[in-house]
Amino acid sequence: MFPLLQVLVIRECPKLLGLPFSNHIISPDWFPKLQDLEICDCPEFFLSVIPMSWIESLRHVLILRVKLLQRLQCSKSSDGVNLLIEGTDDLHSIDQVLVFDKETGLEKLTLEKCPPLELKHLLMLTSLRTLTVENSVGLVGPLGRGEDDVEWLLPVEHIKIKHMKGNSGEELTELLPHFPKLSKLEIWMCKNIKKLVDGVDVQQKTSEASEMGGGEITAAAAEEEDDGVLLFPPHLCDSLRELEFFRCEELVQVDPPTLVPGGGWLQALRSLQRLTIRGSPKFLSTFSFSRHIFPSSLQFLVLWDVKGMGTLEPLSNLSSLTRLELYCCGEDLKCQGLWSLLTTGGHLKELKVMGSPGFFSDWDPNPRRALEDAEGGEEQQTQLVSSTLRELKTNDVTGLLAAPVCRSLSSSLTKLELWGSWCEGIERFSKEQGDVLQLLSSLQELWFWNFKDLQQLPTGLRNLTSLKRLSVNYCPAISSLPNDALPDSLEKLDGTKCSKELKQYCRGVVGTIPEINIYD
Repeated sequence: MFPLLQVLVIRECPKLLGLPFSNHIISPDWFPKLQDLEICDCPEFFLSVIPMSWIESLRHVLILRVKLLQRLQCSKSSDGVNLLIEGTDDLHSIDQVLVFDKETGLEKLTLEKCPPLELKHLLMLTSLRTLTVENSVGLVGPLGRGEDDVEWLLPVEHIKIKHMKGNSGEELTELLPHFPKLSKLEIWMCKNIKKLVDGVDVQQKTSEASEMGGGEITAAAAEEEDDGVLLFPPHLCDSLRELEFFRCEELVQVDPPTLVPGGGWLQALRSLQRLTIRGSPKFLSTFSFSRHIFPSSLQFLVLWDVKGMGTLEPLSNLSSLTRLELYCCGEDLKCQGLWSLLTTGGHLKELKVMGSPGFFSDWDPNPRRALEDAEGGEEQQTQLVSSTLRELKTNDVTGLLAAPVCRSLSSSLTKLELWGSWCEGIERFSKEQGDVLQLLSSLQELWFWNFKDLQQLPTGLRNLTSLKRLSVNYCPAISSLPNDALPDSLEKLDGTKCSKELKQYCRGVVGTIPEINIYD
């Protein structure tokens, strides 16, 4: 009927209920060359159930704000076939809009406000690499071993779930064993996931419970499931590379059940390289700080609002760590244990510590050497060991600008960001702090942020002979820079939300510095 039609677009037809050829739209006899289908803003429009094989045959499909669907979008790229389905309150089954009529080449599937996937759907997703489920009641329905009692596995490498309303811990526990290649797992805003246990073989746990007569153990396991437990299967110890929790406010890390030995906190995830935990203040509430928390394979660690660690001693085994970010992890957090990450055997290059005002107090760059000297009764100057740290961001300005700290970092630190969150009322740095800052002889970038009352920058900046960039941001009381205060090496001066006087000053030094930028 339409042998040449390649693009079909229907928009803003509020009374349109459907098409007279709806049942034929997927027929190659009617639309043999169709490549692009777009149906938008037709709230009463109902498109008959679409086979996934037909969708894959098109170049692009976009369906917005129609009956049962807020959005259905399918596209092809170098990453493969991507499908997004966002349902409405009236969508109760994927089968109402889509049928997986055969094994699909779909590599990325995103479901928003959709009913749970069923086993029959999963069995068709034999090429799936990425699965994202958001704002939905459930992740998956009941799972079995598949047709003819044959175990089924999928090549999924990345899962993200966000704002799930059901028992997502139990559902993930059942689903994860079927993803042997899973390397990245993101869990966002799932308040019903309350306990994390890693390295547990769920089937082994069940069989051992049965062999032991099971009554009390089975009851305990059932109670755990009701408490929102997420069990990581053993294969994640080798496959998982990235793990992120975001605003799972009740989440607590617990040891594996005594019935199944092994694991020991997240150390069991021996291939894990990136870990981010944000907004889970109770995560470490049951931890015994006589042990290490995380696997030594970690290269990137972000902890945000994770309370109770006290010091960095529980992280001292992270010899592969190159980036560490600690935000609001307790005002009592101290730097003890940090030095082992910065020297021989350590690889830490970037450190961000915010919200811990006394972090750098009592800095001791070589506590073991100091102890040995004390025991031997010898008064020897501690030998300085070269640091690996290149970049540092902190609002513990007072603690940082102490001679022992800056002397330890002098040969390595190239970028320093100082934040004035804890410096209210401070109008100028002391002469001692200015002198200490000059110890950072390798510094190439120096940033000042949010010093509301600061009127002058530290003295002695001219002696930072490697400095290439100076940035002053949200420091409204600074009106000028001291005469001859800037080093000849400076290549860029910039700032944001500066005073009118400082803007005028910067206009006056145009030409003496290669690049000057002041932003409102």
